[in-house]
Amino acid sequence: MTHSVRDKFTSYVKDPKSIHFELFTTSNSIVPKKETNEPKIAANVTVIMDGDSLELAMESDGDTILDAAYKAGGDLPFACKGGVCCTCKAKILEGTARMDVNYALEPDEVAAGYILTCQAHPTSEKLTVSFDD
Repeated sequence: MTHSVRDKFTSYVKDPKSIHFELFTTSNSIVPKKETNEPKIAANVTVIMDGDSLELAMESDGDTILDAAYKAGGDLPFACKGGVCCTCKAKILEGTARMDVNYALEPDEVAAGYILTCQAHPTSEKLTVSFDD
């Protein structure tokens, strides 16, 4: 329904950036993995939060940054299950990442280097993301 309403509004407004919406799912929802032609990468990921760093060894086709950090004992913010998307937003300081889906970040935020860590996978051998920036 949300997509239908968005599509209808798009035909009435001049600037699509003026249409905002959020979609939420539960952890039981099946979201198809985004197919990529990128080679599998072994990445060293640094997550910065509150001035502290957490080092993670990750595969580009494995866990998301948020999931890997939690498995390593990190206490990163998220509120997906409570219907508050974008709580896990972090900024890429070094390297690259891809998101499986993005329903919360605006195009200018993505262009500025922000990602949703619950949807992000490293695509470079070294990646540094910060919740502090």
